[in-house]
Amino acid sequence: MRQFGFLAFALCSILCWSCNETPQELTADDIIEKAIAKHGGELYDNMEVQFDFRNRHFTAKISKGEYVYERTFRSNDGMVTDVWSNNKFKRMIDDKEIRLERENRRTYQRATNSVIYFALLPFNLDDPVVNRQLMKAVEIKGEPYHKVEITFGENSGGEDFENVYIYWIHKEDYTIDYFAYGFYVNGGGVRFREAYNAREVGGIRFQDYKNYTIDKDFPVQELDYAYEIGELELVSDIKIENIEVNRLSMAD
Repeated sequence: MRQFGFLAFALCSILCWSCNETPQELTADDIIEKAIAKHGGELYDNMEVQFDFRNRHFTAKISKGEYVYERTFRSNDGMVTDVWSNNKFKRMIDDKEIRLERENRRTYQRATNSVIYFALLPFNLDDPVVNRQLMKAVEIKGEPYHKVEITFGENSGGEDFENVYIYWIHKEDYTIDYFAYGFYVNGGGVRFREAYNAREVGGIRFQDYKNYTIDKDFPVQELDYAYEIGELELVSDIKIENIEVNRLSMAD
């Protein structure tokens, strides 16, 4: 009986200690890591993704930190292929490289990179050049969300280092259901995107987005509130189509 009483006391003490223990809070890095795992995880490496967006064909080859992003379309001058790979950009017309003015090169590079960047979110949000900051959790449409701010260092964030990105990541599913960004090119502004039509291709989660803006001078960090009260204006649909995902062999 004495032995049973001691065991019962010990078990009760352990249970009480466990109940009183404060759960470890997740950091912004933890949340982004879980979101990446949910959307594709290790499958983001050694892959080739192809898709169509607004009469342009995009291809992304990613392997061991190296990447080649391509945008292909037909113009009056011929078949255009823009190639952005590890900080080098070139434009080909009918397989012949052409000389570009610096500003045109920046414009074409940004147009190629940005579409693939958004299509593959949250891939690369764990990159060392990314600054991740956890904000106060919120509810959107009655669902609980982590709120993470993303910025880039001036020396490593590219031309758009001043841009601010906000991601709303579901607390249970770890899906990125909403994100927003503020930008400074072309006069600047803000955008808020609502994910829909989520589907999995080759183990990677892809989403389309309803694209919203607001005319008022509204901080990008608070666009979830503007969305909830119906202050945002729908400006476009962001749809990617004809998605293909293939694994790359070591020889590719």
